[in-house]
Amino acid sequence: MRRIRAARAEGDVSTLRAGTCALALEPPLGVPMMGYGARVGVAEGVLDPLHARALYLAADADVLLVECDLCLLAPPQADAVRARLAARTGVPVERILVGCIHTHAGPDTGLGALLAGREPDPHVAALLDAIVEAGARARAAAAPARLGVGRAQARIGRNRRREDGPVDPEALVVRVDREGGAPLAVLYVYGCHPTALGHENLAYSADWVAAAGEAIAARLPGANPIFALGAHADVDPRTRGLLDLAVAGKSRGVDPATCRALGREVGEAVAAAAAGLATARDVAVRAAAARVAIPAWRADEASRRAALAALDLPPDAEPRTSEWFALERARTEGHPPAERRERIARVPRYVRDRTAARFAFAEVPEVEVQALRLGDALLLALPLEPTVDVGLEWKRRAPSPHAAVVAIANGWMRYLPHGRNFEEPGAHLSYEVLQSTLVPEAAERLLACGERLARELA
Repeated sequence: MRRIRAARAEGDVSTLRAGTCALALEPPLGVPMMGYGARVGVAEGVLDPLHARALYLAADADVLLVECDLCLLAPPQADAVRARLAARTGVPVERILVGCIHTHAGPDTGLGALLAGREPDPHVAALLDAIVEAGARARAAAAPARLGVGRAQARIGRNRRREDGPVDPEALVVRVDREGGAPLAVLYVYGCHPTALGHENLAYSADWVAAAGEAIAARLPGANPIFALGAHADVDPRTRGLLDLAVAGKSRGVDPATCRALGREVGEAVAAAAAGLATARDVAVRAAAARVAIPAWRADEASRRAALAALDLPPDAEPRTSEWFALERARTEGHPPAERRERIARVPRYVRDRTAARFAFAEVPEVEVQALRLGDALLLALPLEPTVDVGLEWKRRAPSPHAAVVAIANGWMRYLPHGRNFEEPGAHLSYEVLQSTLVPEAAERLLACGERLARELA
């Protein structure tokens, strides 16, 4: 583990100052959308406006969080944005969190271009500029404030790996008030994919998160509703079924009204919890960060030959990465479902191993672990999509009863299953395992690092 540098001021709790900002993201129509491989077409409309929502908190130290209504950012993009924010605001990089809510109804953010060594399309720069501006405005708006922490319960998610799989219905809630008690912001962390809308949708949207924010703002007028995605990798909205490699069209979604109803459930629960919280002026605000070097998957000849054999291709065939997924459907049709699953699984396993270092931007990436203390809340921010088991494990290990993982924080390196997820029956058919980037012990190493950082902050 490599510590980044001292990431908090010494001392006890101090009087809080806070500022917030909600700045519209305005991607143009006619550009590709992000999140679904099955989507055909480009953005044609807007269901609800997209935003970058920022929260600045300062007490014994200061932190800056910016959550964006985007699917994801690559680690180099997040690093560049954080450096710009540090220069604009004076907040050290290690105390800045830039996250994405992971809506699958947002614009392309240039990941494919970066992986291919190209410059992203021009609209991407405007999105990144808006993120920086939102954070800078939140910092500039800082004024005396109060903070309280609590929990809410919402049950819009279901485990998509298996019928009896775990789901965490808890949302961590942080309420921030102006000095006089008027609501300023509500930060909430909840673990469920924002994927109620499906691949057939061609309109920009924050998915169910948009309606959740509206419900919070209605109950607490003046509050900026800031959603941070929790441990969600194997949790979809309950409107979806189990993932099945042998069944096509699993990413088809629901209509906007049904999507909004899911969001209202979460928003009303969070708003009710926030409304009942006591807030205080004297609270702790601290952050710490470190980097852990963890190997990415590496392809071997055995997995390549297994993938070719699964598609009845000769051992010397050399499909391009983009061709593998077209071939897997066409060349496994007609097989019974059980056999088809087994055959299909060999393809993403090999492609995972072949491409992992590209998505990690290194064969042994240094993965950033960021711990943030906001009053009694302890957040563990990771640039990955952790399964619910990772989130539950963090709650067991964190030295605070109010703890949560924040996913897709400071970049995105695909999925992070818990170590035991690799050992479960049928794990080799699990989408989360097949889309992981790091070796199976990664979650344990990142959790252990987070626990050490959090104990320093607590």
